[in-house]
Amino acid sequence: MIKTIFSSKDSTLYQSSQSANTGNDGILQLSKFVSSSFGDLAVTRPVVHFDTTTVSASLAANGITTASSAGGLQWWLKLFISEEKDTQTEYQVVIHPIRESWTKGSGKSTHLPLTSDGVSWQYRDGTVPATQWTGVLGGRFFSGSAASESITQAFNNVQGDIEVNVTDMVHAWHNNQVTNNGFILKRSGSQETDSTIYGDQFYYSRNTNTIYSPRLEARYDDASHTFTATQGTKITVSHEVDIQPRLRPEYKQNSQERIWINTFIKGGARSQAGSVGSTYRHHLPQSSSYAIIDNATGEYVYKHDKDATYVGRTGTTENYIDIDMNGLFPERYYALEFKINHYSDLNVIATRYYKSNTLFKVVK
Repeated sequence: MIKTIFSSKDSTLYQSSQSANTGNDGILQLSKFVSSSFGDLAVTRPVVHFDTTTVSASLAANGITTASSAGGLQWWLKLFISEEKDTQTEYQVVIHPIRESWTKGSGKSTHLPLTSDGVSWQYRDGTVPATQWTGVLGGRFFSGSAASESITQAFNNVQGDIEVNVTDMVHAWHNNQVTNNGFILKRSGSQETDSTIYGDQFYYSRNTNTIYSPRLEARYDDASHTFTATQGTKITVSHEVDIQPRLRPEYKQNSQERIWINTFIKGGARSQAGSVGSTYRHHLPQSSSYAIIDNATGEYVYKHDKDATYVGRTGTTENYIDIDMNGLFPERYYALEFKINHYSDLNVIATRYYKSNTLFKVVK
């Protein structure tokens, strides 16, 4: 299962405009400005916050916590690139948990004069009441080497979308070790302070009018891995199959849905199995997973994951998946894709993908 939390507030801190707030911008900017003489420089740092209260309470009520092994709960931070300019082939972005609270504000980078009613390089809450970051500028954050204080994502000739495991940071919030004040993103080490130009990364913010808002995903395995009894046949690498999820045309965005999976072998010989009065099914191998694809963009909303998107087993050879529709934007169509690993003993001998021809729509 994957549960998605969209950001509750975000902004960019600008060293060159130390009291400017951009809490209503549609873009978060990670940049370093270097003067033509390579002497002076100024950087920007995005900050983003997620309210995990409701989701974490729901998971804990079902015995799924980061501190336990049940479900293998992990938390993943995701931000999506809108534009990249003059980006180096290799660079690193580091994420830290913020130590102090901050106010979103209502500013935009296009405002003239610049708005200063929220978080900025100098202030946590604007020029009024003018609460400064304690002892520092540019945001006060935990910066130790432990995974609960620093996580680095390295890029090498790839698009700069952020997708990083922040489980230890979120666990520290939920274990009351630190307060949830969100995350700050910055360049790693000397890449923020030296005179090398690493380009500009522009990420979509919560105020974007696209489907690419920042999100925090809780990923865990709550699916059943066994059947109560076996009536039917597991498909093999030699089978040509048709996988048909039993989809309704529409689902409400605030719902959690169980979708049953029918699997048919194409061109099978006639048999009494499956005739009137009998029950016979084909089922997927135990390591099968699913992904969700946005039909308009062709991009994965949820990628295949051996735990979080595991195809469950229950009853007498029935496959199913559980989907939390809150993570899918409404008034859009989606497709399901299934990944099937075929094994010989413990070795994968073939992997095949099957995309459903039937779409489903999420509505408000």
